[in-house]
Amino acid sequence: MFKILKTLIFVLFFMFIFNNVCRAEEYTNYNDLIENGKTLDGRMVEIKGEAIGEAMTRGNFTWINISDGSNGIGIWVKNEDANKIKTFGSYKYKGDIIKVSGIFKRACSEHGGDMDIHEESLAIESIGYKVDRSLENSKVFKSLFLSAATLVLLGVYYMKRLKGQ
Repeated sequence: MFKILKTLIFVLFFMFIFNNVCRAEEYTNYNDLIENGKTLDGRMVEIKGEAIGEAMTRGNFTWINISDGSNGIGIWVKNEDANKIKTFGSYKYKGDIIKVSGIFKRACSEHGGDMDIHEESLAIESIGYKVDRSLENSKVFKSLFLSAATLVLLGVYYMKRLKGQ
């Protein structure tokens, strides 16, 4: 047992001493990025999320928005990199999941003071797809029942109101 413990400590020691240094910190929860905006301003970050909305081309660059499910952030990308994105998320589609490395700007003077990321590299992690949004039979039945009940109650209300006058 002592040999296993000693070996485990030895391995952990070397894992922390000889780990690879990444030049960009990765964010998948944008709340962390937003809350630490002051300290991360001007630094290289790596962010991953779903491409949403649509691409907005502006000369040689394109605005895209990506979301982590609760927040979104604008990414300023080169046109050739923006063209890699084939599916943008909407009600009917799950957008491409992309990973972007770039310079985080807390209040970008080039873009009206908005928070954004200026892309250095972009990679497609997974391809988007169409979302099947079929209507459940139980929901159809409930809505028809509640509509009929509403009409009956309205009829009763107006009948009583007419008799009362």
